[in-house]
Amino acid sequence: MPTLAIDDRVVRYEEYGAGPLVVLVHGSPGNGKAWSRVGERLAGRHRVIAPDLPGHGGTTPQAPGEVPDVAYSATLIEALIGRVGAPALLTGYSYGGVVALAIALRGRVSIGALALLEPVAVPALSLTGDLDLHARTRAVFDGYIAGVEGGDPLQVRTMVDFWFGSGAFEGLAEPLRGYMVREAATNVRDVRGALREDYSPAALRRLSMPVTTLVGGRSPEVTRTIAQTITTHVRRGSLTLVAGATHALITTHAEAVAEALAALVPGGP
Repeated sequence: MPTLAIDDRVVRYEEYGAGPLVVLVHGSPGNGKAWSRVGERLAGRHRVIAPDLPGHGGTTPQAPGEVPDVAYSATLIEALIGRVGAPALLTGYSYGGVVALAIALRGRVSIGALALLEPVAVPALSLTGDLDLHARTRAVFDGYIAGVEGGDPLQVRTMVDFWFGSGAFEGLAEPLRGYMVREAATNVRDVRGALREDYSPAALRRLSMPVTTLVGGRSPEVTRTIAQTITTHVRRGSLTLVAGATHALITTHAEAVAEALAALVPGGP
């Protein structure tokens, strides 16, 4: 698999297809292969780059003693974009949506369009004016962090059930359920970083590219609220519902997601 060396760090990524460049940023836990069902549908007309985020797959993690920071991930993906070229479309899913949004807000690389699939940008709830919703959601993840860091990786069920729906963790096949438990500590670091993000109306308004959020029609209302809040505050925002989908939409509704993303590529269909 291709890799990019950055000082003493490495970014590993998937690359396939030809055409306008689409960069796909995965969620947590996971790696670039999580995009395979969507990516293979885009590859006929697009060049697809799907990096592993730091601490996942083959990409160098942030140092253990450092405060978890989305900026670390953003910096490595920006370096990769500097190598492969400016994407016609930068897409982030779940935690990857937080990273992709951070890259756009930092403004250090050129992006044709931005797509955020179910971004778990909890701090954006502070812009809704519903302080109780923000506090209740934050409390769920503060409790999750405390549980895992207190030695109970099975608390990952809290995260899974919150985004995918009640009972979702128990419904996972055993190999995937075990994977989620093993990766709970890594996910907690990502959650910590995501909760530290700060979104201001002024910063979101400065985004010049089209910004589209995609949300599953069966996803929790808080997911749609986060997405709608982001699109409301940017200059050129829109929200697309993927009928029948949950937070697992890049797996269960790959065809619909690929079609929606292809339509967002400037100059595309």
